[in-house]
Amino acid sequence: MNLASIFLRSLITSAILVMAFSNCSKRKVKPLEPAMRFYFFQSNQDLELIKETKLPGIAIGKVNAKDNVEVTAYVEVTEKDKTITYFEVICPERLKAQCDEGKAYFLSTSKLSADYVTRLLDMGNAFLPEKAVGTIVGKNDYGVINALRQWLVNPEKIKSIDLSKVNVDIFNIALALEFPKPDDRLKVLNELVLLPNLVGQDTPKDLRLAAIVKRYAVLRETGKEGSGLVLPEGQSSSLVENWKLQKEVIEKQLYSEFSVRANSYKGLVVQFNKFKNHYLVPEMIFQLIAKDGAYSAKGLPFQYFSLSSSSQTALDIVKKFQTNFDPLSVVANGKLEFKENEGVFMHITQMDGSGNLGSDETIEVLSIVAEESGGSIGFRIKLKSGEVILTPLATTDYLLTSGQGFKEFLATIPKDYKEIFKTNAYEKAVVLVAAKFGEGGFNEEIGEMQYRLSTSDRYWMIYEIVRSHPNIKRDKESSGSFVTSYGSASDGTCFNDFQWRQPKGQFYVSGVYAGCNGESGETPKREEELCFEELGPDAIYITFPASDLRSDKPRIDIDLQNESSVCQYINRLVFVSKKYQAESGGE
Repeated sequence: MNLASIFLRSLITSAILVMAFSNCSKRKVKPLEPAMRFYFFQSNQDLELIKETKLPGIAIGKVNAKDNVEVTAYVEVTEKDKTITYFEVICPERLKAQCDEGKAYFLSTSKLSADYVTRLLDMGNAFLPEKAVGTIVGKNDYGVINALRQWLVNPEKIKSIDLSKVNVDIFNIALALEFPKPDDRLKVLNELVLLPNLVGQDTPKDLRLAAIVKRYAVLRETGKEGSGLVLPEGQSSSLVENWKLQKEVIEKQLYSEFSVRANSYKGLVVQFNKFKNHYLVPEMIFQLIAKDGAYSAKGLPFQYFSLSSSSQTALDIVKKFQTNFDPLSVVANGKLEFKENEGVFMHITQMDGSGNLGSDETIEVLSIVAEESGGSIGFRIKLKSGEVILTPLATTDYLLTSGQGFKEFLATIPKDYKEIFKTNAYEKAVVLVAAKFGEGGFNEEIGEMQYRLSTSDRYWMIYEIVRSHPNIKRDKESSGSFVTSYGSASDGTCFNDFQWRQPKGQFYVSGVYAGCNGESGETPKREEELCFEELGPDAIYITFPASDLRSDKPRIDIDLQNESSVCQYINRLVFVSKKYQAESGGE
């Protein structure tokens, strides 16, 4: 064999080796020591296990909450231009015949991290796990979560609970699973923050606190051997402080948004009475609604009522709204007083129509119920000395953002969506368009305003929302690119150099399929998809806090209902939708 032949063969061999190594996958394994367990969010959910860390993956079976799914490692696999993350598990006994070396795997997108759940709750958000079916916790924490869930749901039956060493994230998993809605969670949080001060109080003077003591069996059992409530030590326990934080955030949202939770007074009455068993919430909302309002009163020795800064102010307010006011009438000015450990009281000062002060007394408030009356919202206040029925003479300032007031607000929004975008900053324009033209309103499941726009009849509005976004570049009137040129998805695919175009009522997005770790691949290829079109089936959802309805800088979340390979990057890179922030590609 001559030198030329040897050299040629050497080149061919080298080329084969280069090709082989270029197609090899990179695999990083990080053992979890000690091993952990997969905790299913719901007992009826399944987790699909696959045989090996390769796509599309060979399914070997599904496991659920009845299985002990032991997680042993975090695995990151890069093949050419894709990076996928998995978790390794010990193969359950009933599936061992399908497993290699007693191991199986599942995609990391099937789980949410425990600290992410805490972040959701700290923001006062609803718990919506999307695609995730569970989380990964320590073996001891698995039983702790189950015990916490039982206690939170049935506190009157559980006589012992030890919170002294409970991690904040572990507690919040139990709290989120049993109370995913912020409104329901608030009731529990309002009670939890009171527990440290209620230990040892068998018969509190405040009837509201007495009801909580009656509800929590652990409070009555504390001090007895082997039972009762064990709290974390120290004045600033991270667990108790987190309860307080969550409570304050949800309450702030509730009080700022309450008036727009319904578009009618009847709906707001339902909302108000829903909180009748929440600690101090009805009283706080009553103050917001009734402030500087004018009411006719029945049941006690005064004819009118106002919750004002002074008796004279109360008299002036009533005279303003009551035509043919009788100077012999008596006007009561009320003020709620919250006395620690004693209860809620109404301080009532009376004044006749001529401005002469009358009686001055403080009466305990037992309950407040709302009812639709006087073309607005009235109240039945049960006092220790009797019941007073308040019928509004006029809609209070606070309520002018709801009911008829909300309709009047919508009437001020231009009928031309293009005019809305021309005269407002982007975020505010999106909110106004959603409220004016969208379907929806306050969504109790998520605790925010949510509106839907469909391409079947609102294509051009959706197109304007997309192309006017600050993360979109326009090269021409109907084409352009993304401000962020590179993106990766949870399926391990990556694209760059995004472009968009809009020919005749069809919105296309294209991107170059690229490596997730700097590889360009053998032949970089541009892929294009139709993301939405006029008269099509697609839609976008616009979500924002109710308190931001009239804000100049609302906090909006936009989600296009299209998760195809390229179109999903409208949500990921343009809208930066919240749902993608929940993806857990790590441990």
